[in-house]
Amino acid sequence: MDVGSALALVTTAASAAAGGAATAAGESAWRSLMDFVRRAPTRAGDGPEDPATAGPALAPAVDPGDEAQVRVLTGRLAERADADEEFAARLCRWAEQYGPTLPLVHTERSEVHNTVADGARIQGHVIQAQDIHGNINLG
Repeated sequence: MDVGSALALVTTAASAAAGGAATAAGESAWRSLMDFVRRAPTRAGDGPEDPATAGPALAPAVDPGDEAQVRVLTGRLAERADADEEFAARLCRWAEQYGPTLPLVHTERSEVHNTVADGARIQGHVIQAQDIHGNINLG
């Protein structure tokens, strides 16, 4: 699993752990992520046993129901993963362990380039999209 997919699962875990729709799997994944973040040293080479450099600087307690807090956490995790390969590998291992227990999300990254070329002769409607779930009515 890549870091981008692991970061997408952070948001999925938050959603699955929050509010009235919380699931046991979501709550477990979120608790595990928070434990991982708390144990993570704040700088490469710092030991997690040093409370002065352990995770709270990376992310204090984060409410999974607060989208802004989850975005900040995800950003900090992304920055840290970019700067620290070992941290990135541990984040990916967390995602590999808990990802299968969380609700299915589409985490594959792809690009879509829809184009109507200059010489195209269009008679009728043109729809350009990546994924369409449901009907399209043009009438």
